[in-house]
Amino acid sequence: MLALLEDPPRLVDPTTPVLRADDLGVARGESVFETLRLAGGRPAFLDLHLARLARSAERMAIPLPSGWERLALTAAEAYGDADGMLRLTCSKGSAAGAPVGFALAGPIPVETVRGREEGVTVVTLDLGVPADLRASSPWLLGGVKSTSYAVNMASLRAAEELGAQDAIWVSHDGQVLEAPTSTVAWVTGGVLVTPPAEEIGTLPGTTAHVALGLATVPVEVRRGTVEELRAASEVLLLSSVRGVAPVVRLDGRDLPVGPVTSALRAAFEAAVRSPV
Repeated sequence: MLALLEDPPRLVDPTTPVLRADDLGVARGESVFETLRLAGGRPAFLDLHLARLARSAERMAIPLPSGWERLALTAAEAYGDADGMLRLTCSKGSAAGAPVGFALAGPIPVETVRGREEGVTVVTLDLGVPADLRASSPWLLGGVKSTSYAVNMASLRAAEELGAQDAIWVSHDGQVLEAPTSTVAWVTGGVLVTPPAEEIGTLPGTTAHVALGLATVPVEVRRGTVEELRAASEVLLLSSVRGVAPVVRLDGRDLPVGPVTSALRAAFEAAVRSPV
């Protein structure tokens, strides 16, 4: 189901072209997006996603049009009560035109649900930059959710070539950063740890924001080394559609689906379906 950002939003066939060939999102990757869960006809944590969409648009000098909440609710209502995913996209438009916004709703891929329920295998990949570089160099757009995902997708392909399903980026100086499409967390000494997004220029995770607030163990937002990550008793990836996914193998080492991950996954899934 495709909905266009108009007043009111307009539903069209998903095969309908919505971007011009000279749109700067197409030509130069100048567009931002958010992907979120649909549960019971409702987009989960919509306010958090819209706030992050606005921050990303501001960083990329995209004058974000109004009406995104209504667009998301329109697309969700049209999709129905089945579980699904909703992608909100705003492209900068042509050089002489206005930004273009649209929402695309559809089912969650089977492999995504499988990753949530059964876990994922992961390798660490060196991003090739120091941990502090992106935070101190805002033009690198660290922490911005743009559609310029070529490096992210290349990282996932590299992980697959190494026999894994996903990757965790580490800095050239050995600190844990993020995954190509997820926030990283791990359990060490009974404490749930995740890196500080603003401090190291990674994407502030909406799922991490919600899920870590549901944790029943102490939570620390701090830097961590790849050695600490590899020695952790539990490792998990957090993302909007997949949710809380246990890492069951990291760099060739098997890991259990531990009690912290299991409890957090259950709590987050309940929160996704909560009407509040």
